[in-house]
Amino acid sequence: MLTSAGFAIIAFIVYWGIVEILRRRGVLEKYNVTAYGPILLIRTKKGLNLLEKISKPKRFWKVYANIGLPAVFAGMVFMFALILVADYIMITNPPQPSELTSPRAALLLPGVNPFIPVIWGTIGLIVTLIVHEFSHAILCRVEGVKVKALGVILALIPIGGFAEPDEKELLDKEKTSASSRVRIFSAGVISNFIVAFVAFTLFFHLIGAVTPSVVAFNDAGNFEGKVLEINGYKVTTSEEVRKALGNGSTATLKLEKDGEVKVLEIPNVMGVKITGLYREDNKTFPAELAGIKAGMLIVRIDNTTIKDYTDFQKKMGETRPGQKITVYVYDNGSIKPFNITLAGKDAKGFLGVYVQTFDSIDGINLLYSSAFLKEIRSIPEHMKSVQGWLYLIAMPFRFQGFTGDYEILFSAPPWLFWILNTLYWVGWINFYVGLFNCLPALPLDGGRVFHEVFSRILVRRYGERGEEISMQVVKLFAFIVFFSILLSIAIPNIEGLI
Repeated sequence: MLTSAGFAIIAFIVYWGIVEILRRRGVLEKYNVTAYGPILLIRTKKGLNLLEKISKPKRFWKVYANIGLPAVFAGMVFMFALILVADYIMITNPPQPSELTSPRAALLLPGVNPFIPVIWGTIGLIVTLIVHEFSHAILCRVEGVKVKALGVILALIPIGGFAEPDEKELLDKEKTSASSRVRIFSAGVISNFIVAFVAFTLFFHLIGAVTPSVVAFNDAGNFEGKVLEINGYKVTTSEEVRKALGNGSTATLKLEKDGEVKVLEIPNVMGVKITGLYREDNKTFPAELAGIKAGMLIVRIDNTTIKDYTDFQKKMGETRPGQKITVYVYDNGSIKPFNITLAGKDAKGFLGVYVQTFDSIDGINLLYSSAFLKEIRSIPEHMKSVQGWLYLIAMPFRFQGFTGDYEILFSAPPWLFWILNTLYWVGWINFYVGLFNCLPALPLDGGRVFHEVFSRILVRRYGERGEEISMQVVKLFAFIVFFSILLSIAIPNIEGLI
């Protein structure tokens, strides 16, 4: 039975065959469509009249481009430095193969990239391409350069857009000045940054209307439902859960799943669940030697109550190798003590267990979304630091929007999730595409801007030879950038490629 990937491959092959037949029969040329293998450039003159109207306030657009230029150069320096740092890390400490390092993750294609959802990613990509290319076209008309056509790049699905300026006019030094070309080349990046700023501003404002939830899973990992109440108290945070549990012997959980509400009564026993026993070179450690098993719940160590992972971590951090402790575990309805002599690890006492980091109440595991929501809301505060920008670049690896499991973790009207997902992906893709295009490598916009500016500086010193030197430098940068991209794909997956 064919998988979705198999159907996609067959559909692409059929599409390519149709393109090749139409190309050979001259049908594509007749309709002003150019084919490069399976890639189609579909041109249209529709939209050119609208372009003329939008570009009429020429002074405004020139000021707009000039003000945005510092952001382009800042992005250029930041991204090129990031590329070099990534190369160093990739060579000295190569990461293990994972979805994060897979070739698919290097492509900004919704559905192909495992971290970009099809619907929201497609919306974000379309908005990004329209904004980018239309901005180039507007500045072309502002600077007096003819735009011959607007168009879409198609490879079974739309993968890009373009504005086709008259290259002779654009590169004619007598007709178009260097400063005009710089404004034209940088316009797409500047507009991407502005759209990203507006989208993210709205996203971080509206996210305040999202309510975090406490989500319950059983030991098998199956979703039990959102926790609406515990012992009659509404709960959204770990602190509220502890307060609601109190000191009673029974915990009454009110859960909501698929629109239905159910009540679950369980013993009020909270602790840290043991998920496995540590072994090294077939050597057993104190917990296993004492008879402790996976699935048991640690509720107390000596006289210290253990409610959660933080309690456990703090208590074990106070121990030393060789120290004798009593570990109390909850198992099959009763609490059992185990006398243990700790081993040593990093100068601390070592029990020899793997434990889960989220809370557990007698077989019901609780996951809190409040901490993650707080993390997302705090991003604007961290944008003054390099770490904040790096977090934003890598954000989809951690958060793909309010879809799937993420939607379960929060409460909000469905329409709000739609708006937030749209804003998130429009913002992030515009931000990422803008930054990537800042790189000083041809054929990217950053490479063309860098060449125009750098060649002007060199021409003053070396004459006409300065432009040739500038072009060689930009080509070197292009080699570094695209070799780095290849390196980031090849090194983590080198074993699978050999």
